[in-house]
Amino acid sequence: MQAAILDQQLQYVKGVGPRRAKLLAKLDMTTFRDLLTCFPREYNDRRHIDKAVTLVTGQKATVMGKVETAEVVSLSPSLRLFKAALNDGTGLIWALFFRKVNPYHRHDVFSSLQRDFAPGAYVYVYGQADVVFGEKQIKTEEYEVFSPDAPHSQTLHFRRIVPVYSLTEGLSQKWLRGFMKNQLDAIVSHWPELLPEEVRGSEGLMSAVQAMKEIHFPASMESAEEARRRLAYDEFLLLEMALALVRRKTQLHEKPREYFIKRHLLTPFREHLGFEFTPAQKRVINEIFADLQKPSPMNRLLLGDVGSGKTMVALSALLCAVENGFQGALLAPTEILAEQHFITLQKRLQGLPVKVCLLTGKRSGKQKEKTALRKEIAEGAADIVVGTHALLEKEVQFRKLALIVIDEQHRFGVLQRASLQQKAERPDVLVMTATPIPRTLALTCYGDLDVSVIDMLPPGRQPITTLHQTAPEAYRMVKQEIQRGHQAFIVYPLVEESDKVALKAAVKEAEALSTTVFTEYKVGLLHGQMPGPEKDRVMLAFRAGEYHLLIATTVIEVGIDVPNATVMVIEHADRFGLATLHQLRGRIGRGTERSYCLLLGSPKTEDAQQRLKVMLGTCDGFKIAEE
Repeated sequence: MQAAILDQQLQYVKGVGPRRAKLLAKLDMTTFRDLLTCFPREYNDRRHIDKAVTLVTGQKATVMGKVETAEVVSLSPSLRLFKAALNDGTGLIWALFFRKVNPYHRHDVFSSLQRDFAPGAYVYVYGQADVVFGEKQIKTEEYEVFSPDAPHSQTLHFRRIVPVYSLTEGLSQKWLRGFMKNQLDAIVSHWPELLPEEVRGSEGLMSAVQAMKEIHFPASMESAEEARRRLAYDEFLLLEMALALVRRKTQLHEKPREYFIKRHLLTPFREHLGFEFTPAQKRVINEIFADLQKPSPMNRLLLGDVGSGKTMVALSALLCAVENGFQGALLAPTEILAEQHFITLQKRLQGLPVKVCLLTGKRSGKQKEKTALRKEIAEGAADIVVGTHALLEKEVQFRKLALIVIDEQHRFGVLQRASLQQKAERPDVLVMTATPIPRTLALTCYGDLDVSVIDMLPPGRQPITTLHQTAPEAYRMVKQEIQRGHQAFIVYPLVEESDKVALKAAVKEAEALSTTVFTEYKVGLLHGQMPGPEKDRVMLAFRAGEYHLLIATTVIEVGIDVPNATVMVIEHADRFGLATLHQLRGRIGRGTERSYCLLLGSPKTEDAQQRLKVMLGTCDGFKIAEE
């Protein structure tokens, strides 16, 4: 019964109708349940009434008073001003309303204001105060007429903490707030209570109905926070229950295959690596192999910092599948990253009887070549298939797909991942991310997955020195490193210049720097708007050492592995988030030479200053994730 009421359509409620129903739908509100869970984006504390005598310019103020006089002033043929003088006992405050008008229409845009602000009426006003030649003014954002004899509790928009909702054109804040209050009073008692009283008591949580009341119309800011805490608790509880059900369902089904550690591929692969796996890599590989040998399908999340060796771990898992006669697929979010994986796998598997194929949207050749490649996959001749979203196409079918590895898994939607999993019968799945996630948060958000963490870097990796510098200092260091035979990146936030933000852009700066600062060096340009083949050409040329310097956007954030690159300059570093800064820094320090990440920019906000402080203080991705 409760669910039936909450799921009723809003369009049939009195005062809504088809037009307002469409506007509410734009805000994702079509049912009572949607309405109640459209929480305020902020609150205005209008409990305190300001006095005319204390108003100062720039102050957000709430005033009340008796209307003494009102008038309409023509400022231009298309702009009118309605101003009303309110007397609050300490002086006059002029409430201002600016309105654009069409001089060819006779409609009076001030008729409702003239009615509400008739001399003798009592009105609350909220807006920004100004003092002009001694005259106290308020640019009015909201107002409410009231009776001086009525109790203050009868006002909805004043004398309380007022919720402020997200809007769409055609809906006013006052209307939505009033509609919310009326419906809340009528149906909030039907909101379901998920927690027994003893749990609420032990956790110090208010009831669900009380939380719903307080989140919309709180008695205090403290009660609003308590309501938010209770509703967040319910959301996490439902999330964890759903993840537990998914996990249980997976574990109840057996996969139609068995794995054995045969080592006729794994042993020569490890012997030809030229380095030993770290203890962390060995631990994670053993966890994965143990999962593969279980009767239920593997669902494992592999967390590893930039450069920690996740690809080699994934390749070990793929080889285990291949030596048992199965196929493996490696799904990457970008063509650059897919190609990087393909090149790495080919290099590491050289001399082994393992066929690796690359399937991407733009780079798999002509239609005839694509058809031939799909045939190899369908017949099982391709052992490991590396690809982008092209792997998800219905024309791509596998003969014996068993193991799916998904890199940078957060870049794929649930349905995209599911469409690949449907190409096999209960496949084993390994999802990887280089975006550091605190372990406790990973266990919460990915409760349907087992979590493995590679928490150390391979030996021989030099720590990256991170500095906050000026452009001239950074360019001098870039030149020094190039003269030593190394390469460098300079990253910009924009491809082309914008009128909206005063930020440097890659295209213009590439031209300027190559003709002024770096005239004696070869400068390449790489950004996301370039055609796929051109991006390929530039990246391959940079990797081959044909460019000394690569100017780019964040398109290089993942999938770029150039051991000879030892300098990363990030322009406007204060405008990037911590995850992006850390990923960009991870493009260097991949060889044995000392590397430098140079952050340029003047952080204006406290948050931006803190981000740069974190980057300067640590290279540990998991510490950065905690921040």
